Amino acid sequence: MHRDPSPPMPAAIPADDLTAILKAIARGPDHATDLSRETAHALFAAWLAGGLPPVVQGALWTALRLKGESTDELLGFVAATEETLAPVAVPSRLRPVVFAAYNGARHHANLLPLLALLLSREGVPVLIHGAYGGPAAGADWPDPAPNPARRITTGEILAALGLPPVANREAVPDHIARHHLAYIPIDILHPRLAAVLSLHHTLGVRSSVHNVIKLFNPCTRPAVLCAAVSHPPYLARLGAFFMATGTTALILRGTEGEPVAHPKRRPALIGVENGHQHEWFAEDRAPLAEVPDLPSDRSAGQTARFIEEVLAGRRRAPRAISDQAACLLVMSGAAPDLATACARLGVSHDPAKPQPGP
Repeated sequence: MHRDPSPPMPAAIPADDLTAILKAIARGPDHATDLSRETAHALFAAWLAGGLPPVVQGALWTALRLKGESTDELLGFVAATEETLAPVAVPSRLRPVVFAAYNGARHHANLLPLLALLLSREGVPVLIHGAYGGPAAGADWPDPAPNPARRITTGEILAALGLPPVANREAVPDHIARHHLAYIPIDILHPRLAAVLSLHHTLGVRSSVHNVIKLFNPCTRPAVLCAAVSHPPYLARLGAFFMATGTTALILRGTEGEPVAHPKRRPALIGVENGHQHEWFAEDRAPLAEVPDLPSDRSAGQTARFIEEVLAGRRRAPRAISDQAACLLVMSGAAPDLATACARLGVSHDPAKPQPGP
């Protein structure tokens, strides 16, 4: 339940309780015990409020990284996140699709902006939140020449396409009304969560916060969350969370951590709706018949030009991304079924492919 973004500071967690929490979760994956939902909620609320000493923040970050999160812990963390969030309005009769774009791409072209624009072109409202806003937001972008391994972010590519990030949350409805798409940096969307997330740069490893950013709904009304994992076993963790909360979501193994299907090999596309999970498309394990048309390199400029050519009909979108877009068209309410969604995207529909259950 969303609340005012600046609620009263929660009571500080007593030092003895913090010690007990660390003793419970910091014993490694074989001996650690999970926190209750209530304890997880109180802990993350205090963390978001800046009520934890720096040494405790670092210890929690690392301990949760090693232990992994239970469903109850994620439920507590996400509840605390949403309670301290001022949600954004998304004007549309369709259910908005939300992407958390925090990784970028280092080895392949980042085609999340293509997926988002395939949806927005069909009138689906798309909200993307991420760590970087792109050059238009005044970010200090490193020069790619001396650092060719730099990740190319979704915000950077959207800026190259003439879609800069919003300057403030009040601008989101206007961006959605004009483009059916808005990109909002996390420091604007949820400054407290951004402050916690910044520990990643200090400690150099990921932690539970990187799962939290995939799971919270930043909108004032129900949305379709598209969430990705890097390792298949984590799909079950996401599915359990979304089923427990009744969230509508599409989960998949993403590309370099971004919530977009790999253009050369479609992963399983799994829908969660009304507390039930079903498979829209099975993982494609067939030998690669042909290499899909892809950008000549992964730079923001080349990727933007490729996306423009796909949207203009001069090049084809990789089929894996079209399949993902078709699922999201149906889940958002923009299409009644996969056959209609595929037709709108200009691709063939195979009725033998898995269909959602009741």
